[in-house]
Amino acid sequence: MLPMLLFHTSIVFKPGVEVNISLPVSDQKSGVTDPSLSVAVDSKNILYFQNQQVLGQVYSLTVEEKEEGMPLVDLVINRAADLDLNLVNRSVEKRRILLNGKLAQPEALLKRGQQIELDVPSTELLRRRIERAIEQGGLKPESVSLLIQADQAVRHDMIVKLCNMAGEVGFGKVMLSTRPNDFSRPPELEQ
Repeated sequence: MLPMLLFHTSIVFKPGVEVNISLPVSDQKSGVTDPSLSVAVDSKNILYFQNQQVLGQVYSLTVEEKEEGMPLVDLVINRAADLDLNLVNRSVEKRRILLNGKLAQPEALLKRGQQIELDVPSTELLRRRIERAIEQGGLKPESVSLLIQADQAVRHDMIVKLCNMAGEVGFGKVMLSTRPNDFSRPPELEQ
């Protein structure tokens, strides 16, 4: 009777650790009608969203005569289609807009011939595209999850930037997925 008691599966210790994990899944077939969006990052920190590269841009604008006296923020929004008021205001706060080579103030009134330079990083442009995609899907950000698909060589700071951006947008859940090692090649031996 003792052997029967010992070999009963509920009493005998199972070697190893049982892990019950549900891995993130993203179908990403047709935009935001799915419950999740995915962003990919390669080893060179290039972002991909909806099968398109998202690269940072530098906007260089010259104030024309008809735009004289216009506020800086309004001019930038009118000239650059990808930008909105929030993005331009954040750029001013983060000191990314130069007016004639000096840091610009958002309420600065412009004069003809002044040169405006705006450096918009890829994460800001990605944020704008994600917000547009969520709006087009008719969803609230908290009901959508973001899947970040990162190459193993992606630097930690890029992951942190993407997570911060996701938090600012208001995603309900953020998941990180990395590509496993390539097992098709034998490992290189150190000598």
